[in-house]
Amino acid sequence: MTEHKSQKARPERESKAALFLITELERPVGGLSRFATELLASWKEAHEQGKTEYEPIVLAMHDPAAPLSDLVPAQKFSELTTAYPQLSIYKAERGGVTCYFLDARMPVEECNSFHGELYEKFRIRSERASRDAYYRTLSAFWKYAPTVADFMQRKLNANIGVIDSQDWLAFPAGFLCREKLARPLLCRFHSGEYGRAMGKPDAVSAPLDIEASALATADFIQGVSISETKFELYNLAARKRQICSELAPRMPLGWLALQEERDEKFEEFLLLESDSLEMVSEYCAGIPNGIILEPWRNVHIADIFKGREMLRGIFQKKGYVLFLGRPERRKGIDELLAAMAQLRGKDIGLVISSNMSGGDYDALMTRIRSLRLESSVAVHNGWLSDSAKRSLLCAADVVALPSLYEPFGLVTLEALAADLACEENGTAGPVAIVGANGGMNEVIRNGVNGFKAPMAAQFELRPDHLARIISMACSDGALRARISKGAAERVQSPYFDWHYTVLRICECYRRAGRNYSRHAEIYRKG
Repeated sequence: MTEHKSQKARPERESKAALFLITELERPVGGLSRFATELLASWKEAHEQGKTEYEPIVLAMHDPAAPLSDLVPAQKFSELTTAYPQLSIYKAERGGVTCYFLDARMPVEECNSFHGELYEKFRIRSERASRDAYYRTLSAFWKYAPTVADFMQRKLNANIGVIDSQDWLAFPAGFLCREKLARPLLCRFHSGEYGRAMGKPDAVSAPLDIEASALATADFIQGVSISETKFELYNLAARKRQICSELAPRMPLGWLALQEERDEKFEEFLLLESDSLEMVSEYCAGIPNGIILEPWRNVHIADIFKGREMLRGIFQKKGYVLFLGRPERRKGIDELLAAMAQLRGKDIGLVISSNMSGGDYDALMTRIRSLRLESSVAVHNGWLSDSAKRSLLCAADVVALPSLYEPFGLVTLEALAADLACEENGTAGPVAIVGANGGMNEVIRNGVNGFKAPMAAQFELRPDHLARIISMACSDGALRARISKGAAERVQSPYFDWHYTVLRICECYRRAGRNYSRHAEIYRKG
């Protein structure tokens, strides 16, 4: 006999706000901006449908050196901006959510004093970075974000339940908001300084100190893949322990024991493996980014033909390789160009699409000419529209993204989505080729849904391996068809659905809240 248990209605939970701190949201470009806008759209929908008690309140940074574009003054903050004439607050919509952009100015003396405060509280050293204009803009955002958040809570009835800070660029704002609001903090790593510096970070750089301090300060750590979370925990561990040792004399009783407990939990995370693409533990998690598939499902065969014509308009080749992104060392551009040199005579062309400064463009063209690749490598310098990008991705034979360090890889998901679009139009899509590291090491299976170019060592990829894979993908139609079908299936995994991601992130918020509550007495003593 089967026992039927009555389904109890889930009790309604009090609606809370998650203070979402981010810097790179002003322009709709870049991985951090794309992450936020796509997440926010799904998050808003989930909250409206009652699937989560958290709703986003977005506080972003406005760079005074950039035009306002669609930003307009946020009148609801007039009382605050009157009290602080050095502060302006604008609003604009991103991902269907009204976001507030903070523009603050600090005199040199105030900025220097603030950097001293950051050192005393978190051991963030900024002697070198403080001379950089963008870092000073960041510093003003960090300093005034708690003031704005406190005003939101006291005057605008914002029930802030948790703080969510994006990458090192916003972590210090999160540290100070945690202190001001007495609310739990989640710090999300999108990429780390150790990886960005290809394993050779400046030992006294502000970003490295900020990231290590996040391990000591935040109530929960999340990376955009399991690999990225482990990468950060492992490489920042020594600096985190050093910071804790230096801060211990001024911290309340029990704080150092708490840090030792965190270290044990971090080490457990490093030792464990997952049979899925996510892993969530007591203090940290690896949760992959998502992708919105609807635009890809709306691609028609005419769009794919248009992309092929765009490629043929550049040069006539039998096979086409597409590279999208910044052509920098970390993205494996040197190895890709070296691989193309080995493929000379194979009738394969590489199209590099990026948005570069004049100096970067000239340097890239010099590199191409030095390898005598003018007839097989072309560069498009400028932003692509979303529709043009989809057409090109669908039309390419290979999407080469051989990054030497890649925490996750949103463009790789787009390459898999192009396979979905092509499969639904009855044709084979591109073969994604990535470096065997980071989140893509977890997502891609060789010969099943793409290829991972093997890494000779950390941050090292052999061009001959990359050339061999490109040649296989361009010449073997049966292989490409099989991979296209596998990629189309892979990208439809629930792990890449932003709606699923939102719910997992909200679970991380609850864990951050439990951690904060368990240790609140320690901080009250501080």
